[in-house]
This record gives sequence, structure tokens and C-alpha cells, in this order.
Amino acid sequence: MQNILLTGGRIFAGLGWDVPSWYDSLLIKDGKIASIGSAAALNSINNSVDLIQLNGALVLPGLCDAHIHLMVGGQSLQILNLEGLDRKSVHQVLLNHAKTLDGSHSHWIKAFNWEPWRCDLDADFLDSIFPGRNVVVFAKDLHSCCCSSTLLSLAGITRELSDPPGWIIVRDVNGFPNGILREGAAEKIHSILPPPTTDEIKYAILKAQDYLLSLGLTAVSEVLDKVNEHIYRSLDDENKLKIDIDAWLRIENWEIGTPPPHDGKRFRLNTLKLFLDGSLGSRTAALNEPYLDDPDHSGVLFYTDEELYDIALPAVEAGWRLAIHSIGDRAVAQACKLFKRLPRVPTGPHRIEHAQVLPEDGVRMIVESGAVASVQPVHLIDDQRWLPPRIGAERCKRTSIWRSLFEAGVPLALGSDWPVASPDPLLNIHAAINRCGFNGEPSDDFELIESLPPYLAIRAATYGWAYATGLSDKRGSIAPGQSADLTIISGVSDDLHDWSKAKVVKFQ
Repeated sequence: MQNILLTGGRIFAGLGWDVPSWYDSLLIKDGKIASIGSAAALNSINNSVDLIQLNGALVLPGLCDAHIHLMVGGQSLQILNLEGLDRKSVHQVLLNHAKTLDGSHSHWIKAFNWEPWRCDLDADFLDSIFPGRNVVVFAKDLHSCCCSSTLLSLAGITRELSDPPGWIIVRDVNGFPNGILREGAAEKIHSILPPPTTDEIKYAILKAQDYLLSLGLTAVSEVLDKVNEHIYRSLDDENKLKIDIDAWLRIENWEIGTPPPHDGKRFRLNTLKLFLDGSLGSRTAALNEPYLDDPDHSGVLFYTDEELYDIALPAVEAGWRLAIHSIGDRAVAQACKLFKRLPRVPTGPHRIEHAQVLPEDGVRMIVESGAVASVQPVHLIDDQRWLPPRIGAERCKRTSIWRSLFEAGVPLALGSDWPVASPDPLLNIHAAINRCGFNGEPSDDFELIESLPPYLAIRAATYGWAYATGLSDKRGSIAPGQSADLTIISGVSDDLHDWSKAKVVKFQ
């Protein structure tokens, strides 16, 4: 492999969570970082190098996304996106799409990123645009959807069907399903969608990979469909994976008793994913007190403590790490209690995914659990617009409290949950530092002191993923012997606070 000397930049060096050491040059040999220092010193080590002038650009360890839906994200690039649209605009987008369809009713109509707080939908609305067709519009959080009457009938969701455990079927005043399905009911729709072909799955994975690479991402944690594992491994064997993929399997798809399979070159699978609750957007995140705007409900907790322990213990004993979806304070508390009871595994720490609304003593609970907090700062950009009237001021102060977690000793890993939110890591880092988007202002409803110092936001987006996946000996820092998967960025302010003009200029 060629030797490369990067020079004339700002090298964000140092190990782990340390404050960075700064250098202007970096030498790469055989795909790994060989040396860091001044251009003159590194040039003297080896003159046979390809020289890259950085022109003041910022060189970071390869940026990572600790929570993503890679294949689904690739599929989302090919379907209707309703993000930011009100009811009138959604109607126009769907109507325009209807005009492109032929007379066959065999084609499913799919859209995503519907934001219920902007736009009410129901089956009658969809039927008026697509009469007699199977139509599903997935909410932004993927925990809810709206279906046409034809699709409700196909799924067997009728007036006579009582809500099975974990299902929420929204009904009209006469008891008929109105098209809105949440949690298990929405999963039912996922299960009857026509399955993509192997070629379509490969295309979606590679399309997503190209998109993420263009954003500067070099590694992700992917929530995997078991049937797709062989496709990822095939792409890995063919050297078509250009990013590292830490894959997770849903625990319900795990063959009980089997250990994690072997690692590939850029693909590994040693984590099982569990859902304890739903989402705040769908009012299914499990809260200790009811939602302010829906006082009859406090969300959904999918397991009792003992049911959860009985499911999780065999997995951990077989060598699997756990990544547990916990958004509401009741779910976060349950995850913490579980992790205190479970043994650790050698492949890396267990994780709490989202950890959005913490219990009153939540920081201490997560510290004692020994878990990584896998958080998505980019979500706060939207949450601050609609969440305060839903959960109230007191719980907002316990929402997205990243700095308190880190200062108490909880490792942080930054992710996006794409396609639920933008996978742009520069936007995610900016949100972690400023608690708002590029053109926004932070909300007083959420604790401003909970923003991360710039260097810690960068560490959480690089070393945080490596630590959480058990790969910190290989990547996540700029130090000799580490992977030369780097992200190089121009336009970041000198103090690293403002990323609004940042651009990815090169990545290795």
C-alpha cells in the first residue's frame, strides 16, 4: 500500500477521551497511522510518500455513527420523503405521485418521514388520493404509520380485532381502525411488505454506503435483519464494504444458545438489540408519569423486569452484548436495573440506546449500570419544537443531558438513527456542542449547560463508537498503530464551536 504524508493541517491527535494534542502533519503506512508530528520530521522518516497538502483543514479520527439503519436508509433514498411538510403539502406530493402510476393496483405506495405534529393523516385521506391501493406512510420515528383502508384489510386489522399485546390501533368514534397504527401494529405492516430481492438489498446497502462516505462517515452500527447477514458478509468478502459495520441482530431473531459468529474484515455481529419502549413522537416511550397532552397514557413498557431478565441472561451467557432501546424515564430505569444484574461480556460494554428522558436519579443509575449511553444529539433539533408541551418543563430538563452523563463517567457514543434523522455527522456534532441546528437557536426548555465541549463531541463521534464496539485498540483516535480511516474537514471555526460552514474535503 502507498505511504501518505498529510501536512499543513490541524491534526486532532491523542488517545481516548483526552483533550487533543495538535500537530500539523501525519504519516500513513499500510493503511495505519505511522507517525504524527511536524512535516520536516516526518519527511525525514520516509521520502517515498504521496504528499497531500491540507491547507489548514481539520483531520479527525474517522467519524462514526453509533446507531443507524443502513439498509433501510438506502431504501429511504428511493421513496417519498415527507419531512417538514404540512397536510396541504403532503396532499400535493402524494397527488403528484399518484399521477405517475399506471392502472395496476399491485404496486405498493410507500412514503416516510411523516411528522404527525405537523400533519394529521388517516385512511380516508390516503384513500381519496390512492383509491383501492395498498398505501403506507411511515412516521418519522418509524414507530407509527398511517395505512389505506385496502392495506388495513390486507393486514387483517378490522373493527373486530382487539389490540394484541404491544399493539396500538387508533380507532374512530365507532371503533373502526382509522389508519393510524403504532408499535406492534406498525410492525405488522412491516412484516407484510413485499420483501426486496437480494439485488435490491445490495443496491440499498451500497447506495447508503456511498451517501454516508460522502458525509465523512467511516463506521456505523447497523440494526440488521437476520436474512440480510449473508448479503453483508458477501459484500465484505468481495471488498465492497468501505466502512466498518458493527451489526446488531434483534433478540427475537436470535437462535437461542448460539454464540456470536466470526468477524469479517469490515463486518462484525456480536450485539443483540432489544426494545423496552416506543418513541416520544408516538407517545409510546414509557414514562413514569402520563404525557401532558395525553393524560390517560404514559407509554408502553414491553416487558416486566423478570421477563426482560429471563430473555437477556441466556444471550449474555452465550457471549452477546446488548443494545437496549430505552427512551422514556421508566424504560431507562428498567435498562439500568437489568445491566446491574447481568454479567459483562469480553467483546465490549452493553449499551443504552437513546437514553432520552432520564429518571430523576438517572445519571447515577446509568453510571452504576456500567453501560455506554448511545445518544443522538441531532434529534434535539426537532424535539425542541414539539416536545415541551408533550412532557412538560421538569422532564425536559432531564432530557438529552449529555454533559452530566459524561462528567459522571458514562462513556458517550454519538449516532443519528438515520433515516429517522439526518446522518450528517457534522450536523450531529454541531448539535452536541450547540444544542441546535446550523441555523437555529437552542431552546431554553432544555438545559443549555448539557451541551458538550467541542473536543468531547468529536471524541464521542469517533472514540465513542470505537469504545462502544470494543474496537478502541484499532480505531477511534489519531495515534500510531490506529486505523488510517480519517475524516478531513474544512470550514470549522478555530474554536471548533461552529460547524455550519464545515465540509468534508477528503477521507481515507
